[in-house]
Amino acid sequence: MVPRTSAPAEIARTALKRLAELGLPPTPENYVRFYYDIAGVNQTASDSAGPANPDPASAKVVAEAQHAVNDAAQTTASLADLIQDHNADIRQSLDHLHRAQQKDDITHLLGNIIDTATAMHGSVSESRDNLSRLASALQEMREDMAATRRIQEQDKLTGAQNRQSLDDLLTREVKRASSYDGRLSIALIDLDNIGQINKQHGEGAADRVLIHIANLAKAVLRQQDYLVRYSNEEFLLVLPDTEVGGCRYLLERLRQVFQKNPVIYKNKRLDATFSAGIAQLADEEQAPNLLLRADHAMRRAQSSGINQTEIADNTRLFAE
Repeated sequence: MVPRTSAPAEIARTALKRLAELGLPPTPENYVRFYYDIAGVNQTASDSAGPANPDPASAKVVAEAQHAVNDAAQTTASLADLIQDHNADIRQSLDHLHRAQQKDDITHLLGNIIDTATAMHGSVSESRDNLSRLASALQEMREDMAATRRIQEQDKLTGAQNRQSLDDLLTREVKRASSYDGRLSIALIDLDNIGQINKQHGEGAADRVLIHIANLAKAVLRQQDYLVRYSNEEFLLVLPDTEVGGCRYLLERLRQVFQKNPVIYKNKRLDATFSAGIAQLADEEQAPNLLLRADHAMRRAQSSGINQTEIADNTRLFAE
Protein backbone atom coordinates (compact mmCIF):
# COMPACT_ATOMS: atom_id res chain seq x y z
CA MET A 1 0.00 0.00 0.00
CA VAL A 2 1.47 3.33 -1.06
CA PRO A 3 0.96 6.11 1.49
CA ARG A 4 -0.89 9.19 0.33
CA THR A 5 1.50 12.03 -0.41
CA SER A 6 1.12 15.61 -1.54
CA ALA A 7 4.58 15.99 -3.12
CA PRO A 8 4.05 16.09 -6.92
CA ALA A 9 7.47 14.62 -7.74
CA GLU A 10 6.93 11.69 -5.36
CA ILE A 11 3.41 11.12 -6.69
CA ALA A 12 4.79 11.08 -10.25
CA ARG A 13 7.50 8.57 -9.35
CA THR A 14 5.03 6.30 -7.56
CA ALA A 15 2.64 6.47 -10.53
CA LEU A 16 5.47 5.44 -12.86
CA LYS A 17 6.32 2.54 -10.55
CA ARG A 18 2.72 1.35 -10.70
CA LEU A 19 2.73 1.51 -14.51
CA ALA A 20 6.04 -0.37 -14.68
CA GLU A 21 4.81 -3.01 -12.24
CA LEU A 22 1.68 -3.68 -14.27
CA GLY A 23 3.42 -3.39 -17.65
CA LEU A 24 1.07 -0.61 -18.75
CA PRO A 25 2.09 1.99 -21.35
CA PRO A 26 2.66 5.49 -19.89
CA THR A 27 -0.21 7.06 -21.81
CA PRO A 28 -1.67 10.30 -20.44
CA GLU A 29 -4.86 8.44 -19.46
CA ASN A 30 -3.01 5.73 -17.50
CA TYR A 31 -0.66 8.20 -15.87
CA VAL A 32 -3.46 10.55 -14.78
CA ARG A 33 -5.54 7.66 -13.40
CA PHE A 34 -2.70 6.40 -11.20
CA TYR A 35 -1.63 9.93 -10.28
CA TYR A 36 -5.12 10.79 -9.01
CA ASP A 37 -5.40 7.51 -7.11
CA ILE A 38 -2.06 7.95 -5.35
CA ALA A 39 -2.76 11.60 -4.57
CA GLY A 40 -6.14 10.67 -3.08
CA VAL A 41 -8.09 12.80 -5.56
CA ASN A 42 -11.54 11.71 -6.70
CA GLN A 43 -11.12 11.77 -10.46
CA THR A 44 -14.86 11.32 -11.07
CA ALA A 45 -15.64 14.39 -9.01
CA SER A 46 -12.94 16.28 -10.83
CA ASP A 47 -14.30 15.23 -14.21
CA SER A 48 -17.88 16.10 -13.23
CA ALA A 49 -16.93 19.74 -13.10
CA GLY A 50 -17.02 19.63 -16.87
CA PRO A 51 -14.35 19.91 -19.54
CA ALA A 52 -11.72 22.59 -19.24
CA ASN A 53 -12.11 25.66 -21.38
CA PRO A 54 -10.37 25.02 -24.69
CA ASP A 55 -7.34 27.05 -25.61
CA PRO A 56 -8.64 30.06 -27.62
CA ALA A 57 -5.99 29.71 -30.32
CA SER A 58 -6.73 26.00 -30.76
CA ALA A 59 -10.48 26.61 -30.82
CA LYS A 60 -10.03 29.26 -33.51
CA VAL A 61 -7.92 26.97 -35.70
CA VAL A 62 -10.41 24.11 -35.30
CA ALA A 63 -13.31 26.40 -36.27
CA GLU A 64 -11.42 27.63 -39.33
CA ALA A 65 -10.57 24.05 -40.31
CA GLN A 66 -14.22 23.01 -40.02
CA HIS A 67 -15.22 25.98 -42.17
CA ALA A 68 -12.60 25.08 -44.80
CA VAL A 69 -13.70 21.44 -44.88
CA ASN A 70 -17.32 22.52 -45.30
CA ASP A 71 -16.28 24.80 -48.17
CA ALA A 72 -14.39 21.94 -49.81
CA ALA A 73 -17.38 19.63 -49.46
CA GLN A 74 -19.68 22.27 -50.94
CA THR A 75 -17.26 22.94 -53.82
CA THR A 76 -16.95 19.27 -54.74
CA ALA A 77 -20.71 18.72 -54.43
CA SER A 78 -21.42 21.73 -56.66
CA LEU A 79 -18.83 20.53 -59.17
CA ALA A 80 -20.40 17.07 -59.28
CA ASP A 81 -23.85 18.59 -59.92
CA LEU A 82 -22.50 20.85 -62.67
CA ILE A 83 -20.67 18.00 -64.40
CA GLN A 84 -23.80 15.87 -64.24
CA ASP A 85 -25.88 18.68 -65.79
CA HIS A 86 -23.27 19.34 -68.48
CA ASN A 87 -23.05 15.63 -69.32
CA ALA A 88 -26.82 15.48 -69.67
CA ASP A 89 -26.76 18.50 -72.03
CA ILE A 90 -24.00 16.95 -74.14
CA ARG A 91 -25.80 13.60 -74.36
CA GLN A 92 -28.99 15.37 -75.43
CA SER A 93 -27.13 17.36 -78.10
CA LEU A 94 -25.45 14.18 -79.37
CA ASP A 95 -28.83 12.44 -79.64
CA HIS A 96 -30.20 15.36 -81.67
CA LEU A 97 -27.03 15.40 -83.76
CA HIS A 98 -27.56 11.79 -84.83
CA ARG A 99 -31.03 12.68 -86.11
CA ALA A 100 -30.15 16.06 -87.65
CA GLN A 101 -30.26 16.33 -91.44
CA GLN A 102 -29.82 20.03 -92.11
CA LYS A 103 -26.40 21.67 -92.10
CA ASP A 104 -27.62 24.57 -89.95
CA ASP A 105 -29.03 22.16 -87.37
CA ILE A 106 -25.77 20.21 -87.25
CA THR A 107 -23.76 23.44 -86.89
CA HIS A 108 -26.05 24.64 -84.09
CA LEU A 109 -25.81 21.34 -82.20
CA LEU A 110 -22.02 21.23 -82.54
CA GLY A 111 -21.93 24.78 -81.17
CA ASN A 112 -24.02 23.69 -78.20
CA ILE A 113 -21.66 20.79 -77.50
CA ILE A 114 -18.61 23.07 -77.71
CA ASP A 115 -20.25 25.67 -75.44
CA THR A 116 -21.20 23.00 -72.90
CA ALA A 117 -17.70 21.49 -72.94
CA THR A 118 -16.21 24.97 -72.50
CA ALA A 119 -18.54 25.67 -69.57
CA MET A 120 -17.61 22.32 -68.03
CA HIS A 121 -13.91 23.14 -68.36
CA GLY A 122 -14.51 26.51 -66.72
CA SER A 123 -16.40 24.89 -63.84
CA VAL A 124 -13.62 22.34 -63.29
CA SER A 125 -10.93 25.04 -63.43
CA GLU A 126 -12.80 27.26 -60.98
CA SER A 127 -13.38 24.35 -58.61
CA ARG A 128 -9.73 23.34 -58.90
CA ASP A 129 -8.65 26.86 -57.98
CA ASN A 130 -11.08 26.90 -55.05
CA LEU A 131 -9.82 23.54 -53.80
CA SER A 132 -6.22 24.69 -54.22
CA ARG A 133 -6.94 27.73 -52.05
CA LEU A 134 -8.65 25.53 -49.49
CA ALA A 135 -5.68 23.16 -49.47
CA SER A 136 -3.35 26.09 -48.82
CA ALA A 137 -5.60 27.33 -46.03
CA LEU A 138 -5.68 23.88 -44.43
CA GLN A 139 -1.89 23.65 -44.63
CA GLU A 140 -1.60 27.00 -42.85
CA MET A 141 -4.02 25.75 -40.19
CA ARG A 142 -1.95 22.60 -39.78
CA GLU A 143 1.14 24.71 -39.22
CA ASP A 144 -0.77 26.89 -36.75
CA MET A 145 -1.89 23.81 -34.85
CA ALA A 146 1.67 22.50 -34.74
CA ALA A 147 2.89 25.85 -33.44
CA THR A 148 0.12 25.91 -30.83
CA ARG A 149 1.02 22.40 -29.70
CA ARG A 150 4.69 23.37 -29.38
CA ILE A 151 3.67 26.28 -27.17
CA GLN A 152 1.43 24.07 -25.04
CA GLU A 153 4.22 21.51 -24.59
CA GLN A 154 6.82 24.11 -23.66
CA ASP A 155 7.86 24.98 -20.12
CA LYS A 156 7.23 28.71 -19.78
CA LEU A 157 10.24 29.41 -17.59
CA THR A 158 13.04 27.49 -19.30
CA GLY A 159 11.75 26.87 -22.82
CA ALA A 160 12.33 23.13 -22.42
CA GLN A 161 9.51 20.72 -23.14
CA ASN A 162 7.18 20.32 -20.19
CA ARG A 163 6.22 17.21 -18.23
CA GLN A 164 2.91 16.97 -20.09
CA SER A 165 4.71 16.20 -23.35
CA LEU A 166 7.00 13.52 -21.91
CA ASP A 167 4.68 10.50 -22.00
CA ASP A 168 4.04 10.63 -25.74
CA LEU A 169 7.62 11.65 -26.50
CA LEU A 170 9.29 8.85 -24.54
CA THR A 171 6.79 6.18 -25.57
CA ARG A 172 7.38 7.12 -29.21
CA GLU A 173 11.17 7.02 -28.88
CA VAL A 174 11.12 3.71 -26.98
CA LYS A 175 8.94 2.18 -29.69
CA ARG A 176 11.18 3.51 -32.44
CA ALA A 177 14.37 2.29 -30.75
CA SER A 178 12.84 -1.13 -30.05
CA SER A 179 11.86 -1.47 -33.70
CA TYR A 180 15.31 -0.60 -35.02
CA ASP A 181 18.69 -0.68 -33.30
CA GLY A 182 17.53 -0.36 -29.68
CA ARG A 183 19.89 2.51 -28.93
CA LEU A 184 18.19 5.04 -26.69
CA SER A 185 19.60 6.64 -23.56
CA ILE A 186 18.12 9.08 -21.09
CA ALA A 187 19.70 11.15 -18.34
CA LEU A 188 17.86 12.57 -15.35
CA ILE A 189 19.68 15.51 -13.80
CA ASP A 190 18.91 17.25 -10.53
CA LEU A 191 20.40 20.58 -9.46
CA ASP A 192 22.18 19.83 -6.19
CA ASN A 193 21.95 23.14 -4.37
CA ILE A 194 19.03 24.96 -5.98
CA GLY A 195 17.17 24.98 -2.67
CA GLN A 196 20.08 26.69 -0.95
CA ILE A 197 20.35 29.25 -3.74
CA ASN A 198 16.63 29.92 -3.44
CA LYS A 199 16.93 30.39 0.32
CA GLN A 200 19.99 32.65 0.18
CA HIS A 201 19.26 34.72 -2.91
CA GLY A 202 15.53 34.39 -3.54
CA GLU A 203 13.31 32.67 -6.07
CA GLY A 204 14.50 34.92 -8.88
CA ALA A 205 18.04 33.63 -8.47
CA ALA A 206 16.91 30.01 -8.58
CA ASP A 207 14.90 30.71 -11.72
CA ARG A 208 17.97 32.27 -13.34
CA VAL A 209 19.97 29.11 -12.64
CA LEU A 210 17.22 26.91 -14.12
CA ILE A 211 17.02 29.07 -17.24
CA HIS A 212 20.81 29.10 -17.54
CA ILE A 213 21.31 25.34 -17.40
CA ALA A 214 18.41 24.80 -19.80
CA ASN A 215 20.02 27.17 -22.32
CA LEU A 216 23.40 25.47 -21.94
CA ALA A 217 21.81 22.04 -22.37
CA LYS A 218 20.10 23.18 -25.58
CA ALA A 219 23.46 24.35 -26.89
CA VAL A 220 25.12 21.02 -26.09
CA LEU A 221 22.34 18.74 -27.31
CA ARG A 222 22.03 17.59 -30.90
CA GLN A 223 19.07 18.48 -33.08
CA GLN A 224 17.40 15.09 -32.55
CA ASP A 225 17.76 15.20 -28.74
CA TYR A 226 15.09 16.36 -26.29
CA LEU A 227 15.24 18.44 -23.13
CA VAL A 228 12.30 18.07 -20.74
CA ARG A 229 11.72 19.90 -17.48
CA TYR A 230 10.83 16.85 -15.41
CA SER A 231 10.05 18.61 -12.13
CA ASN A 232 10.88 21.88 -10.36
CA GLU A 233 14.62 21.26 -10.27
CA GLU A 234 15.01 18.21 -12.50
CA PHE A 235 15.57 17.95 -16.24
CA LEU A 236 15.40 14.86 -18.42
CA LEU A 237 17.58 14.44 -21.49
CA VAL A 238 16.24 12.01 -24.10
CA LEU A 239 18.97 10.96 -26.53
CA PRO A 240 17.93 8.81 -29.51
CA ASP A 241 20.58 6.66 -31.23
CA THR A 242 22.86 7.01 -28.21
CA GLU A 243 24.52 4.48 -25.94
CA VAL A 244 25.60 5.02 -22.33
CA GLY A 245 29.08 6.21 -23.30
CA GLY A 246 27.78 8.91 -25.60
CA CYS A 247 25.26 10.04 -23.01
CA ARG A 248 27.94 10.29 -20.33
CA TYR A 249 30.21 12.25 -22.66
CA LEU A 250 27.41 14.74 -23.34
CA LEU A 251 26.71 15.12 -19.62
CA GLU A 252 30.37 15.82 -18.89
CA ARG A 253 30.42 18.47 -21.61
CA LEU A 254 27.35 20.07 -20.04
CA ARG A 255 28.94 19.90 -16.58
CA GLN A 256 32.13 21.59 -17.80
CA VAL A 257 30.25 24.36 -19.58
CA PHE A 258 27.97 24.84 -16.57
CA GLN A 259 30.92 25.20 -14.18
CA LYS A 260 32.88 27.51 -16.48
CA ASN A 261 29.89 29.78 -17.07
CA PRO A 262 28.22 30.46 -13.71
CA VAL A 263 25.18 32.65 -13.29
CA ILE A 264 25.83 36.22 -12.15
CA TYR A 265 22.82 37.48 -10.22
CA LYS A 266 22.80 40.93 -8.66
CA ASN A 267 26.59 41.07 -8.97
CA LYS A 268 26.95 37.74 -7.16
CA ARG A 269 28.26 34.51 -8.62
CA LEU A 270 25.86 31.60 -8.18
CA ASP A 271 27.83 28.36 -8.20
CA ALA A 272 25.59 25.38 -8.91
CA THR A 273 26.19 21.72 -9.70
CA PHE A 274 24.03 18.80 -10.74
CA SER A 275 23.82 15.08 -10.12
CA ALA A 276 22.75 12.78 -12.92
CA GLY A 277 21.55 9.25 -13.55
CA ILE A 278 21.90 7.56 -16.94
CA ALA A 279 19.87 4.64 -18.26
CA GLN A 280 20.03 2.95 -21.66
CA LEU A 281 16.98 1.15 -23.01
CA ALA A 282 17.13 -2.59 -22.32
CA ASP A 283 15.54 -5.37 -24.37
CA GLU A 284 11.72 -5.34 -24.19
CA GLU A 285 11.80 -2.47 -21.70
CA GLN A 286 8.99 0.07 -21.51
CA ALA A 287 9.23 3.80 -20.83
CA PRO A 288 8.15 3.74 -17.14
CA ASN A 289 10.88 1.28 -16.15
CA LEU A 290 13.49 3.20 -18.13
CA LEU A 291 12.57 6.35 -16.20
CA LEU A 292 12.70 4.51 -12.89
CA ARG A 293 16.19 3.18 -13.56
CA ALA A 294 17.43 6.67 -14.45
CA ASP A 295 15.80 8.01 -11.29
CA HIS A 296 17.45 5.36 -9.09
CA ALA A 297 20.83 6.05 -10.69
CA MET A 298 20.40 9.78 -10.09
CA ARG A 299 19.59 9.15 -6.42
CA ARG A 300 22.73 7.02 -6.09
CA ALA A 301 24.72 9.90 -7.56
CA GLN A 302 23.26 12.27 -4.98
CA SER A 303 23.98 9.91 -2.10
CA SER A 304 27.60 9.44 -3.19
CA GLY A 305 28.28 13.15 -3.23
CA ILE A 306 27.14 16.12 -5.25
CA ASN A 307 28.16 16.75 -8.84
CA GLN A 308 28.30 13.03 -9.69
CA THR A 309 26.96 10.82 -12.49
CA GLU A 310 25.83 7.22 -12.03
CA ILE A 311 24.82 4.63 -14.64
CA ALA A 312 21.75 2.48 -14.03
CA ASP A 313 21.84 -1.30 -13.84
CA ASN A 314 19.92 -3.17 -16.53
CA THR A 315 17.41 -4.45 -14.00
CA ARG A 316 13.66 -4.11 -14.15
CA LEU A 317 12.31 -2.22 -11.15
CA PHE A 318 8.97 -2.64 -9.43
CA ALA A 319 7.01 -0.66 -6.89
CA GLU A 320 8.05 -1.40 -3.35
